[in-house]
Amino acid sequence: MSKKFPATLLQEKPRIYLANVPGKWLLKNTTPSWRIKDPEKGFQRIVTERRAREIAASVLDQQRTFPNAIVLATDSDKISYADSHIVCPDGVHFLVVDGQHRLWAQRFSKYEADYGCVIHMGLSEAQMAAIFVEINENQKRVPSSLRWDLVRLVRPEEDPSGVRASELVDSLNSERESPLKQRIDMTGEQAEISIKQGSLAPEIKKLINKKGGIGEEGYDVQLQVLMNLFAAIREKDPDGWRTGKGNLYRARVFRAFLQLLPAMIRKSEKSCKDTSARDLYKFVGRVALGSLSDKQLRTIHGNAGIAAIREEIKSQVFKK
Repeated sequence: MSKKFPATLLQEKPRIYLANVPGKWLLKNTTPSWRIKDPEKGFQRIVTERRAREIAASVLDQQRTFPNAIVLATDSDKISYADSHIVCPDGVHFLVVDGQHRLWAQRFSKYEADYGCVIHMGLSEAQMAAIFVEINENQKRVPSSLRWDLVRLVRPEEDPSGVRASELVDSLNSERESPLKQRIDMTGEQAEISIKQGSLAPEIKKLINKKGGIGEEGYDVQLQVLMNLFAAIREKDPDGWRTGKGNLYRARVFRAFLQLLPAMIRKSEKSCKDTSARDLYKFVGRVALGSLSDKQLRTIHGNAGIAAIREEIKSQVFKK
């Protein structure tokens, strides 16, 4: 049986609608990827349940509306429009391009919300990603951090480790107990924030792609280990962390520590799950802050790149 929803035609060619759609109907008729045969399992793979539950409690359970629309795409050409309504026939399916967590939150709330939806007609997932990049490239080169957000939102099956890395960075920036809460520039457009998603996410992706160690753990353990590492770094130089100008508080230093994290966990002789911030501080605390100044690194290594920083840290944290 077809369904009818209030809508506005925003654009004729290609056709784009702004529609008001009930959340529970959306859950039954959406997928996070065209390649996922089971949409429910697809959402469970892609979204962080804890984050979805928080959205359900803070927004839906309070019977509030979301301030921005979720973005959908469909390859169907059978949706009709008349009298300020769209009519969706049985079997129509939408790809969630943006807003997966907001939509999945509906699963955890008894209150059924009406979702504002921007619906792009006749576009595949790949075309949506290509159009997004093309529009931004024509205006201004897309920051690498913004590309990582795009990976998380529209390419989950093609790059699962990339999606996981981006989700971890997102949690590092949003979780209340994270040392990096609100300290990461997620889109690459905040010049005043020195730590960028585009710098951390690739290093975390490499870390979780390695066999053994953190790569074998679930999301929550991976996130906790990362928060413990940054808590140990913060503890070593709290003043530099507070001002954001210490020798340790630099993206290159963070990346070097991430590269050394597996070795620190091994030498702690504990599992990833049981490795605490205190355990990691036993290694981080051995670093001489002055040794990581650009001037000192250039004097010893000839440059201040990540490889030089990693070798300098390694020589100190693993000394007998």
